[in-house]
Amino acid sequence: MYSKQEESFLRKQFWTSFGQYLAPIPSAGGSKINWINYKTGIRFINFKMDATKDQAYIGIEVSHNSIATQALYFNHFKTLRKDLENAVAEKWLWEEAVELSVKNISRISKTLNNVNIYRQTDWPQIISFLKTRIISLDHFWNDHKDIFEMIG
Repeated sequence: MYSKQEESFLRKQFWTSFGQYLAPIPSAGGSKINWINYKTGIRFINFKMDATKDQAYIGIEVSHNSIATQALYFNHFKTLRKDLENAVAEKWLWEEAVELSVKNISRISKTLNNVNIYRQTDWPQIISFLKTRIISLDHFWNDHKDIFEMIG
């Protein structure tokens, strides 16, 4: 077991390494991008990545104060499901209503189990998992962002 301080250090080291690894890669639109804190440009749609002692996670999270508006965004994703799954080259988990500690969200995600961010030997596997998917999401978003901008 690691102390909280050691865990914090390892997490910071991992995300710094991940960010440096992806920094030279431009977005699908050709611009420089902060892959770790990917900005979709739409306040209620976020691309999230995380890694823990059990798994790595990447997802699209839709959250809005209005359940109807959140459902509208999620339904637009559902109409583009085939395009999204072609972009990421796999099927993802689609959850229309996920209860988090402080809010409800809609989520489309993929998880890699049995990896540990605190075990540096797992880092190449986690980086590979996250890298290919965030780049694929960026390509999907570059092609379809306009549709979501029209909703807002």
